[in-house]
Amino acid sequence: MVWFDRATWHWIQQEIFMKNQPIKRSEDMKLLSRDHHFGLLFSWKIKQGMAKKVATIRMKSYLNFFWHQHLKDHFLDEEVLLFNRFDPEQLCVQAKKDHQQIINFIDAVNSADHGDYMVYERLITFLNDHIRFEERIVFPYLENVLSESTLNGIGYFLEKQHHEFIDNYPDEFWK
Repeated sequence: MVWFDRATWHWIQQEIFMKNQPIKRSEDMKLLSRDHHFGLLFSWKIKQGMAKKVATIRMKSYLNFFWHQHLKDHFLDEEVLLFNRFDPEQLCVQAKKDHQQIINFIDAVNSADHGDYMVYERLITFLNDHIRFEERIVFPYLENVLSESTLNGIGYFLEKQHHEFIDNYPDEFWK
């Protein structure tokens, strides 16, 4: 169980109970949010593959493409630019633990028997929950506590160094 200090918990409760409010993302962090869109799309594609009873070897190949071409660098960007700056901050600690858990799920998929959809289901469920946690809780919190100059520095770095993911994977098993 994750424990938060009183101020953080109060802030989280306010964010969770705000209903139907669109998420307003700082311009400086929009590229990281766009990455999350690709993560949700990845999960949808795997789910479609499972519904179509696609061979797991095909989905595994796509998973490894997505990991090496996108997700690994995305995790590194978040951890270096955001989470490592606030190591004792519980939300950042949890987000980093989630990253490690996702890596563990990817390893489990890579070592699983062919035909075992269960590991894929656990991976995409956890990944979706993690993305929602970052988008609804972690990012708004950090945008609230980081100075404008820090946010601008993050935005500048992302503008110069961030690589837009291009999903040109040839086997569109989800269609």
